[in-house]
Amino acid sequence: MRESPWARRKDGPRSGDATLGRRDLLRAGAGAAGVATVGDPAAAQSYDGWLSGVSNYEGTVDYTGREEVAVSVGAGENGLLFDPPAVLVDPGTTVVWEWMGADGDHGVAHEPGDGEPAFESEVVEDADHTFSHEFQDRATFRYYCPSHRGADMKGVVAVGSTDDALVQPEGGDNGGDDGGGSLTTVDLVVAGTAVALGVVLVLMAASAVSSPGPGPDRDRPE
Repeated sequence: MRESPWARRKDGPRSGDATLGRRDLLRAGAGAAGVATVGDPAAAQSYDGWLSGVSNYEGTVDYTGREEVAVSVGAGENGLLFDPPAVLVDPGTTVVWEWMGADGDHGVAHEPGDGEPAFESEVVEDADHTFSHEFQDRATFRYYCPSHRGADMKGVVAVGSTDDALVQPEGGDNGGDDGGGSLTTVDLVVAGTAVALGVVLVLMAASAVSSPGPGPDRDRPE
């Protein structure tokens, strides 16, 4: 059985992971505020409830800035999950589904609602099988496994934008630099406050060192 790409990244830190960056702080803040999950009514409404029964759905993983994105097929303990189940990509990005060889035959089929599906793979069991599709149109593509649709083996590819809560990939890397993107106004205010506080502390310490203390000559009466 093949290992999930996310699981491989959890085995050890990559270069730069030891530094607490802006993305890490933002993710920690989002965790404190509470991220939408399957048990949350907001999560059930995302993508018209398409992922409401998907156990590993916690938001849409932000893969913008990448030319190619991998999604595992047959992930989870029961082998009935896409991992990650929802991704956000740029137009022109290729999504590659990678079979893990778990729990029988799997496939990837677009649910168009009306009209013809934009993509559909063959249903296979092979662990090394892959299927890819390049997404050009800005739209939301819901898909499912034809063999396990009743078990809620479903996924979403959002192209260009999404109203769903965004989750950073493991390690906080969505294809950009390690800095996590441009600084926002909040980032600048926090940084400015920290610098100002540091200056005040330095001045106070310098003043304490330079101030003359009481000495024998100063305390001696004339």
